[in-house]
Amino acid sequence: MCGIVGFWNKENPAQESKLVAMRESLIHRGPDAGAHWIDGKLGLGHRRLSILDLSEGANQPYTSPCGNYTMVFNGEIFNYKSFYPELTNKGYQFRTTSDTEVLLYLLMEQGTSALKRLNGFFAFSFFDKRKQELLIARDRFGVKPLFYQDNQEGFFFASEIKALWAGGVPKQIEESHLDELFLYRFNSGENTVFKRIYRLLPGYFMRISNSAKTIHTQRWFHLGESIAAQPKIEKPYEWFEQAFHESIRLRMISDVPVGTLLSGGLDSSSTLFSQFKQGYEALSAWNISFSDKEHDESHLARKLSQEVGASFHSFEFTNEELVNLTTRSLLHHDEPIMHFSDGHLLGISEKAKAEVKVLLSGEGADEILGGYVRYKVHDNEFRYNLLNLIRYIPDKWLKNERLRKMKRYLGMGNRDAEILMNANELYLADLKKLGVLSSDLLPEYRVNKLEEAKQVYPTNRLRQLLYLEQHTHLYTLNDRNDRTTMGASIECRDPFLDPDLVVGVGSLPDEYFHIKGKGKDLLMNSIGKQLPDYITSHRKVGLSVPWDELILTNPYLRETLENLPNSELFSLKPYCFLDIKGIVEDFKKYPKIYYPIIRQVYFTALWFQTQFESKKVYA
Repeated sequence: MCGIVGFWNKENPAQESKLVAMRESLIHRGPDAGAHWIDGKLGLGHRRLSILDLSEGANQPYTSPCGNYTMVFNGEIFNYKSFYPELTNKGYQFRTTSDTEVLLYLLMEQGTSALKRLNGFFAFSFFDKRKQELLIARDRFGVKPLFYQDNQEGFFFASEIKALWAGGVPKQIEESHLDELFLYRFNSGENTVFKRIYRLLPGYFMRISNSAKTIHTQRWFHLGESIAAQPKIEKPYEWFEQAFHESIRLRMISDVPVGTLLSGGLDSSSTLFSQFKQGYEALSAWNISFSDKEHDESHLARKLSQEVGASFHSFEFTNEELVNLTTRSLLHHDEPIMHFSDGHLLGISEKAKAEVKVLLSGEGADEILGGYVRYKVHDNEFRYNLLNLIRYIPDKWLKNERLRKMKRYLGMGNRDAEILMNANELYLADLKKLGVLSSDLLPEYRVNKLEEAKQVYPTNRLRQLLYLEQHTHLYTLNDRNDRTTMGASIECRDPFLDPDLVVGVGSLPDEYFHIKGKGKDLLMNSIGKQLPDYITSHRKVGLSVPWDELILTNPYLRETLENLPNSELFSLKPYCFLDIKGIVEDFKKYPKIYYPIIRQVYFTALWFQTQFESKKVYA
């Protein structure tokens, strides 16, 4: 796991000072080693977090013995050892025991055809000196990030946007992208909030040649096509259990200590239990606890850890610590945060750093298996039609905020919009009420992914929603995990995002995706049957923070709230349409009612402050 940077100038020789500045802006991603490589107009840089083969010989940039191929690579190829026999038979002699060297030789032999053979997560650049061609590629599900800009000077790429800025790429807001950010809380597809800075989409690669004057982009992984090509799975529960254990086995491959992020919920408990069942030793579990018993699952996590013999480490963060961590996480993200639990993940990663270098996470299980409560509305037509009756109930009779939100959601009266906005806090009626004029209510990328989902699952709305979320919402979770764990120089691995597992699950009949009880039928009826009842019977608790209370009670956050109307963010569309003074006052009087809109604008304004209005970060 590392940080990569590079650029290819169109006319001028590569500047070493610029390359070093880009590289060193990512030192948190790779504190163990840093180096760079320059060839004429091209420069590649790397910061290393040593996980496999800790020797200096595995440092990057990594060049082939013949000198014709050079690569910088961020990620892990978990099945790298399986390629040793064929590469050895072709005459390759290995100088290291790293996956980096294996990936280099595979690309030399097979080019982009090798990508579909890789089980892992990655973002890399590979330069063929003879062809004068640069290849950059990204993994199937966007676990590892890669951003780029093509401008008059050249083609720039990096693991994080801040490294592009360090290389001289301008930091400018793309105002037209703020419409989607406001309504959906994140920009989908290639777009970022910054002008002409894009993300390489998961499952895509780019070929750059002719001194960065010719660029070709191609999709190498299509989830729908992979699902269609998947052989029929005869015994889904047995298959899922075996596939999950194999995913865990691959993700335990490491030359450094591995721990588990253990909330006490079903997903992370399954991750730790699989390690125990397979006989791994020296297990460690890392937990976030809460004084609020409604959100605390640490007692469950502690009990499971004791039963499987794992060392247990639980931390509760004070409000002051949480504010500090969240504000720092804004700088790690570069873009606005969406999930508001980033501070907790940064904090627990910093605590774990003293003992482990890799953490396993349960991320992705909800999007793959159907675990969110908000999915239930689309589980079957009877439930959907029954819930739609809420549209005719007067607001004054709906005392519960969740019911009021449901009415606003179903009040859109457009089934496609409901699928597209299932993860939203604000809906179309809210925009009208707030006086917001938006030109990007149904962004093209989201609409296209929904149409793709309909091709894969023509009649099942729930499956369409899951497919859409695997190409949108899941990417934001991967971004959160990457920035917060790598912000603490920790590698995070996600067993539920094993490609064989995801594709296989996607090919199963609809009957395995009805939301019964806790949901996630496949997991509950495989690994879940072996877990203690206190895990499987416990209601789902998300990693949530009472920000509505903190914003009003924490001095720093309260000061930021009072100063919201002065932020230059509200001079930009669509934020300029808001009566932000009135919204702030209404929130102070009725925090529960106005929290959805305050949360939407507050954290965006806090991000805007850290990136554009002040060099001072809360400490």
